[in-house]
Amino acid sequence: MTSNEKLKVLKALLDSLSFRDLTLTLDLLVTGAVVYFYTTSLMAASAEQLASGTWISQLLIKVVGVSVVLSIISQLLLELVSDGDVEKPLDEREKHLSLVGNKYALWILQAGVCFAIGQYALEQNGLGAAQRAELPFLTLHIMVGAFLLAELVNYATQLIQNRMGTLHG
Repeated sequence: MTSNEKLKVLKALLDSLSFRDLTLTLDLLVTGAVVYFYTTSLMAASAEQLASGTWISQLLIKVVGVSVVLSIISQLLLELVSDGDVEKPLDEREKHLSLVGNKYALWILQAGVCFAIGQYALEQNGLGAAQRAELPFLTLHIMVGAFLLAELVNYATQLIQNRMGTLHG
């Protein structure tokens, strides 16, 4: 496939997306990029870095910074292609889809917080797998991971539900 054909396919895909789909897709991609940045940073870190509270704090600040920068860029891109759709309030269907996405995201976030509390309790009492954990600050990483996974699920659920409604509604 030539680059010209790839551009045509990309243009056809973008034309098929509603503004809401495009917004959700960009949010999903931004969150995916933040997850990728966080996990690759953890995997590339040495044991000394992983054990350092300063390094972990710096990583979290970088994650927040990357997230903010990517969110600003995505919002600017949406402004350029929106034709004023950015300022339009959500309709009833979009509000419902947002609530459905939030419901699943909150389940994941609640489970992650419960796992993190359990991990912390085990760690403090020197019990079970917590004692053998190869990743210091595991409780923190569980909570950050739960938050990022919840965001991914939120956007993916809304996007899938929106597309299914578009196709079947």
